[in-house]
Amino acid sequence: MIYIENNSNDPAYNLAFEEYVFNRTDYKEPVLLLWQNGPSVIVGKFQNTLEEINYDYIKEKGIKVIRRNTGGGAVYHDLGNLNYSFIIPDVESKVDFKTFTTPIVKALRSCGIDAEQTGRNDILADGKKFSGNAQQFSHNKLLHHGTLMFDVHTEDVAAALRVKPGKFKSKATKSVRSRVTNLKPLFAEQKGSENMTVLDFKELLLSWFTKEYDLKRVELTEKQLQDIDKLKKEKFDRKKWNFGRSPKADIVRGDFFRCGQVEFHFSISEHRISQVKITGDFFASRDVEELENMLKGISYDRDSLLEVLKKADLESYLGDVTAEELADVIV
Repeated sequence: MIYIENNSNDPAYNLAFEEYVFNRTDYKEPVLLLWQNGPSVIVGKFQNTLEEINYDYIKEKGIKVIRRNTGGGAVYHDLGNLNYSFIIPDVESKVDFKTFTTPIVKALRSCGIDAEQTGRNDILADGKKFSGNAQQFSHNKLLHHGTLMFDVHTEDVAAALRVKPGKFKSKATKSVRSRVTNLKPLFAEQKGSENMTVLDFKELLLSWFTKEYDLKRVELTEKQLQDIDKLKKEKFDRKKWNFGRSPKADIVRGDFFRCGQVEFHFSISEHRISQVKITGDFFASRDVEELENMLKGISYDRDSLLEVLKKADLESYLGDVTAEELADVIV
């Protein structure tokens, strides 16, 4: 396994760094990245940013808002959080969280932390969430990344993210708002780890991966670092990328399904769908814009929607949801 150091705390740069290593390098071995962001909200690829954030609080506190390349929900980052990324070559396009959360769970258990992977994409300790995970596939490669809350300001987690009560009729929405915890107090219970910092935690993980996976350190070239900075400026610094999936619509329909929140934003002209945007915290292994294009131009009625949705590979676009379940909500 290869490890590439990145000591930046700029979330836009860090996501550009990750994207560059994922899309524009050709390592034959798995790659590990460990990185930290300054205070920021990182929204999922398919989310409507303005619906996920407490804009006034974020503006007052100077918290950055950046969209990532993976699905899932919005998360709050600060320097008390450690992010990890695995970039894996030669894999099939199938969402599989457990395979890639297992090394993190094993590393923590080796330190006496009772960690376990649960739900869609979370890692818990003592029944409380400290890690959320997401994935992206491209050209037979997988990006799996996750958060590790070590000493995060939990009051900012609650204040920066906006819950949408009543937006979705399903009571199951409440069940995914897991209680969160930091790892620091759990390590403080372990002998010899009472004063551990997040940087100590990072070194602990590096030592574990070096022992278990023969970790080799690789440095990017100056030209590669310049290309990353260019990608940051052209994509992750731009409002269009970070806020652009905030559609205007005549009709909005959504709910919480097994795959997560899914919301359809329709513009209707002469009883046909003229525009559609799909937002939510679902995970996709194919580009959801393909599904949006399938829906454009059809009649806005249940039969027409069902016909298209049944032909679509919904598992790849949205995850575990049926055409009938979507149609029941949309019309």
